Amino acid sequence: MKFKQNHFRKIPEKLLFELSQIKSDTVLVSTNISVSIKDVADGKYKNWNINSISDLADDSVIDFIPSKKEGPTSKINLVGRTIILRDLPKEDKSWNITGPNFGDYSKGTHTATITKPVFQKEYELPREIHLSIKKTDNKKNNDEMQLKIWIQEPLHKAEKSFPDDLLFNLNILQESTGNCDVISSSQEENDKLIEEKQKDWEFLPIGTGDIRDKILQKIGNKKDISDSSQERIDYFTNPPFEIVGHINGINSFERYIGLELPNGVIILENFNYGNAIYVLKSDWETFSKMTRGELIKRRSSETERITHNKNWKINLETVLGINHK
Repeated sequence: MKFKQNHFRKIPEKLLFELSQIKSDTVLVSTNISVSIKDVADGKYKNWNINSISDLADDSVIDFIPSKKEGPTSKINLVGRTIILRDLPKEDKSWNITGPNFGDYSKGTHTATITKPVFQKEYELPREIHLSIKKTDNKKNNDEMQLKIWIQEPLHKAEKSFPDDLLFNLNILQESTGNCDVISSSQEENDKLIEEKQKDWEFLPIGTGDIRDKILQKIGNKKDISDSSQERIDYFTNPPFEIVGHINGINSFERYIGLELPNGVIILENFNYGNAIYVLKSDWETFSKMTRGELIKRRSSETERITHNKNWKINLETVLGINHK
């Protein structure tokens, strides 16, 4: 279904009507569009991971994550967001700043910890929702081809977050294609979803496997790794504090690596550019049973977000209660 606007503030009436006609308990956000064969051959859709006509041969399915430049929802999808809860009481928060000794950087620097009351925040982790593309049929004039573009994760009507999740997914598709619709989800797809939900994370006790190799796989085994990325890789490979094991994200959380501390606190790191470190007060047993929606939205009393600035290690260890001499 074609819409003029790039982004929705609420679900369009036409789509609400389509939704009312669907009897199944789950739906998919999907659309069909026509594209020029010449445009595909010329590389116009490289940002969709389509480099040539051959990429769409047979029953091939191409996945891509929309750029954050596509629109506000696409940006949240990639880097998450912070919501300030001004209706709740303020809480004391500590962070670290680095400054020159005696006002002169030539004499070295020092780090000071500042604590002050701030508004509580709700952090939304990056959802990293993929769009899937498949060729369905050629047009009669042979100058165009029909593509199906959809989000593979079904949405359950009975879930409390359904309206918000539906609007989010519609915007992801709309911002990239200018088209979106909602269709019924088959039982086969639901069964696949349930199966995949059981495989989002794996726990790796100390001494299990090559953690550094798993991290490199998550960032694509790049030949040239920046100093800041290398620092994070080293830190999460051999953290300077006791852990009971690593947590490896797979499927929809494949870019994440985690640490579990003896007190049950979990640290999650996403090695994609622009992301942050999340500290969750949740033991592995509880964490591994969370649905994607439950994990994405957690209050500040349960989650801390550490941005990747120059003091990220000290800030992380301050949140963990590790004293620095």
